[in-house]
Amino acid sequence: MKLIHEKSKCCAAKIIRFGGKRRQCTACRKTWRVHPAKPGRRTLRRSRNHLIKVFNHGFSVKQIALHSRLSIDAVYKRFNNELKAVVNARRIIRIRGQKLILIVDAEWQLFKNGFWTLYCLSVKSTNSETVTVFDPVLKSGKENATDWNVVINGLPLSVKNRLVAVVSDGIRGFDAIAYENGWIIQRCHFHLLSMLQKMRGKRASTPGRQIREKIYQSAKLAITEISKRRVNVLCRRLAILAKHPLCPRRMRMVVRELLRHFPEYRSYLQHPEFNLPTTVNVMESVNSYIRRKARTVNAPNAWRKWAIAAIRFKSKFTCK
Repeated sequence: MKLIHEKSKCCAAKIIRFGGKRRQCTACRKTWRVHPAKPGRRTLRRSRNHLIKVFNHGFSVKQIALHSRLSIDAVYKRFNNELKAVVNARRIIRIRGQKLILIVDAEWQLFKNGFWTLYCLSVKSTNSETVTVFDPVLKSGKENATDWNVVINGLPLSVKNRLVAVVSDGIRGFDAIAYENGWIIQRCHFHLLSMLQKMRGKRASTPGRQIREKIYQSAKLAITEISKRRVNVLCRRLAILAKHPLCPRRMRMVVRELLRHFPEYRSYLQHPEFNLPTTVNVMESVNSYIRRKARTVNAPNAWRKWAIAAIRFKSKFTCK
C-alpha cells in the first residue's frame, strides 16, 4: 500500500519537524504551529457580574447599562458573552437516591416563525423534597409525545435507570412512554380541578349551575377519597351527572377523561412508599420563573439561552 503523506499548504512540499510543536515546509522554509493558539490574551477568570445582577437581583440589562461607565452596547456585549459562557459550560448533575420521580411540564410561545415549545424536566428522590431541574430543551411546533420521547431519551442513563414514576398534566400520548419504561403514572390534580373550576359557573343564573357544582365537588372528593366503597359511589355519580342535559359538552369530556384514567389520579394512594407529588406545581413555578427572567426575548434561540441560564442559576426547587 502506497502511503500518501501530508504536504505543506503553502508550496505542497514535504513537511519536516521544526521542534516539538512546530513544522516546516522544505521548499520555502515557512514554519507553523501544530495546534494554533487563540489570538489575544488568555481569559484568567470569566466574570458573571452582569448575570448575577439580572438573575439574582432582578435588574434588567438596560438598568445595569444606565448605572455603568461603559456604553450600552458594551454592556450588552459583555452580558451576551457571559450568557454564552454559562450556556456552553458543561454541567454535572448528581442526584442522590435509589429511586427517582420524574416531573415534566412544557411551555409554548409564539414567535414570528411559528410555535416553539420549551420542554422542562425535573427529578426528585422518593425520600427528598428537593427537586433538581434539568436544562430545558427547545423544540419547534406544539407540545407532542414524539418530542417528549426524544427529550426523555436524552436523560443520563444514571438517572433514567433509577426512575420509578412520572408526574404529568395528562399529555396525550405520554402514557405510552411511561408504559414502555415501566413507570408509574401520577396525573396532576391541579390541572383537573382548574379545568372544572373554569366551567363551574359563578352566577346563580348560569344554566346547570347545580349540576356543575356537583360534578366539581364529586371529582374533588373522588381523587382523594380513601374508602373504596365511597370511591365507587362517586364514580357512578360522576358518570350519571356527565350525561345530564344541562352538563356542558366540554365538562362532559373532562369527566369522561377523568373516569377513563381514574387510577392514574390515585397512584399516590396506591404507592405511598414513593411519596408521589399530586401536582406539577413545582414545574409551574419553574416555568413562571423562566417567564419572568426571559420576558423581553423575541427569538427562539434567545429564549433557550435565557431559560438555560435561569435554571443554572437556580436549579433547586422545593416539592412537598
